[in-house]
Amino acid sequence: MAPLKLRALVLAWIVWMGTPLPGQDEDCRVSGILSFAASPPPLPGREYHIEPGGVFHFVLEARLETHFEGDWGVQGFSLSVAHDAGVLEITGATQAGTDADEVFPLGFERIETVDNETGEGFVCAVVLSLAQPVTLPPEGSFSLARASYRVRTLPEDSEEISTAIEYRDGLRGSAQPVRNRVTWNGRSVTPCTTPFSIRLTSLPRGIFLRGDFDGSRSVDISDAVAFIGYLFLAGRPPGCFDAADANDDGRLDIADPIFGLDFLFRGGASPPPPFPLAGPDPTEDGHSCFPRAG
Repeated sequence: MAPLKLRALVLAWIVWMGTPLPGQDEDCRVSGILSFAASPPPLPGREYHIEPGGVFHFVLEARLETHFEGDWGVQGFSLSVAHDAGVLEITGATQAGTDADEVFPLGFERIETVDNETGEGFVCAVVLSLAQPVTLPPEGSFSLARASYRVRTLPEDSEEISTAIEYRDGLRGSAQPVRNRVTWNGRSVTPCTTPFSIRLTSLPRGIFLRGDFDGSRSVDISDAVAFIGYLFLAGRPPGCFDAADANDDGRLDIADPIFGLDFLFRGGASPPPPFPLAGPDPTEDGHSCFPRAG
């Protein structure tokens, strides 16, 4: 696009947006609520169970809930998300596939991971359109960005570590420090923020739950989906091969996700022990329960 035309589009956007005001003194819930959603979700009590020396990955989605009046929703936003680098490592961040990405016709988008003196995490800035009055819907809950994390190896003598990922103003990527803000109706407003606090609990090696392919310490439809992805779509391998062997026949094949689906939805037989509680494998089958490879 020619520079002159681009400047005209930017000018049109500034005129439509109006002059941003400082963060408002009003109740921050009126401006929206920034929160997180994790995949896989943590267990009750916000716990992830990890074998000592194991490798564990999860994805965190930045979400915004708004209840604005009128026809217009959020026009743009900036995010500054930090984590404890001693416990977690960020392995990537993207805006692709989010609700904000779906309404992104011709705007500005920048997302990058951060590792410098301001902290570790990621920053993101999005203007939904530089030329059109495009916004998110005024009311609803919307995904804005996703980041992937790896839990650093837990010390062998550590039973539990608590950590949090939070919206923290001031992380700096390639340019200026970023603040957590949304723009609505031409104003810059400060939303409420909710951190993602979790406990990472270590379990003895070899302790698993039969049928739990994805390591969530529960057996549900996600295990069958993940298993099929592993078999046919080059998906991630199971965190514990013994756990993935749902029917305990000593093999990992299509019979295992079918067995799990039959149990969940057709009244089929329960998975063999250890089930419904985690425990050691009573069967000598050549499998082992080892951490998922990086």
